[in-house]
Amino acid sequence: MTRNMVMVAWALVAMAAFLTGCKEEIPETALDKFIERTGVLEGEALVDTLQVLARGGAPQNSFANYLLGNRFYTMASDSARTVGWGDETVDAWLDSADVYFSTAVAQDSTFLEPMVNLGSLWDDRAEQMGSRQERDARLANAKRYYLMALDVDETDEKARCNLGSLYLRQRRVKDAMNEFNTVLEHNEFSALAHYNIAIMFAEEKIYREAIAEWELASKYDPDGDIGERSRDNVKIVRDLMNAPDVGAVK
Repeated sequence: MTRNMVMVAWALVAMAAFLTGCKEEIPETALDKFIERTGVLEGEALVDTLQVLARGGAPQNSFANYLLGNRFYTMASDSARTVGWGDETVDAWLDSADVYFSTAVAQDSTFLEPMVNLGSLWDDRAEQMGSRQERDARLANAKRYYLMALDVDETDEKARCNLGSLYLRQRRVKDAMNEFNTVLEHNEFSALAHYNIAIMFAEEKIYREAIAEWELASKYDPDGDIGERSRDNVKIVRDLMNAPDVGAVK
């Protein structure tokens, strides 16, 4: 595996955190309970029910629009893995997700989850073809939604880590680290923050520190997606460090 191939491998897992609303623990919030109740339905029955609730009263209407947005965003994300974010069908699904998430926020201006997902959506749209100005405008939209979420809750882990990841892609390394460290100030066990710090170190080829951060991420999320990706990335970086053509590593 070449160095470029390795960099692509972990870049693919350095994506913005996407909130699906799915939780394995006992539901505690009104949103959790709504997801549990509607989760017994499947396919068209679920879609039809959510569409009816989306036109109803609060807070079910915002919850329903959020979940409908998630359906389209998931479809777009799954397809983009094979055809890319610029595909016409993927773009249409992103449009639909945008409408539902925006409606959820309009119905409840304190609803964090669709705000963060709107930021993530525009982050993904920055990967589409376009001029530098167009891509910068998409990233500006992403940042706007992350900041909107942080205005509601400055401790929100996903919004702040996504903002840090956005800064990292813009090569604003100091700003990115500030965001990740802010998350750790509120929660030293944040697997997501440690994961993103590892990405930052890996992109700077500071591999030992990257491994240490991924190991912490795996420790704090042993059974989750972040932990699994962290373990995969540790293996990739260790293979890279042992490759004969890499030379000295930091």
